[in-house]
Amino acid sequence: MHNPITAIILASLKKHPAGFSEFTLIQAIEAAGLFDALDSQADVALFQKHFLTMNALYQLQITLWEEEVLYLSISALDIHLVPSSKEPYSKELHCEKKAPTLPEQSRNEALKSYYLDWSHYNEADEASVIRLLNSFWQRFLNPEQRQQALDILEIAEQAPDQATIRRQFRQLAAKHHPDKGGDSASFIAIREAYEVLQETDIS
Repeated sequence: MHNPITAIILASLKKHPAGFSEFTLIQAIEAAGLFDALDSQADVALFQKHFLTMNALYQLQITLWEEEVLYLSISALDIHLVPSSKEPYSKELHCEKKAPTLPEQSRNEALKSYYLDWSHYNEADEASVIRLLNSFWQRFLNPEQRQQALDILEIAEQAPDQATIRRQFRQLAAKHHPDKGGDSASFIAIREAYEVLQETDIS
């Protein structure tokens, strides 16, 4: 399930290209109001914030590697993007090729598996998680953010379909990919816009 916090991670990568801590990221998520509806008990809310943040980080780590061959290094004190010299992989453009293998640090494998398993989120069921993430998107998205995302992806239509959004994203991402001499801040902004526009159907 798509976690809206991924868009905030990308904004943080753009703002702090040298890296940032999990605490800095959680502060940015709180500023966006996404954690307002979490459990009122402080210890439970702390766990929920940490779980949701790490889930989004590991989701984005997999996506960026599979689609762009960019490695998102994740630790509590240092979250940063590591470019690769390999060619970006795209399911749309290179469907005949096998996706490159994500670099793994064995000590982090158990953590990644834990945070990608929604059953650990206070033993939540799928329906409750979907409701939670939808409520996050409703808090996060507003008309100005959506229009800004359309402008960044250079889409003139006000209601583009997902195929148009994906196509425009792929073209711009290839042009601005850091491993091809592109500007990393522009690339991250393009990815952030794409994350936002993937959720245009949520009401």
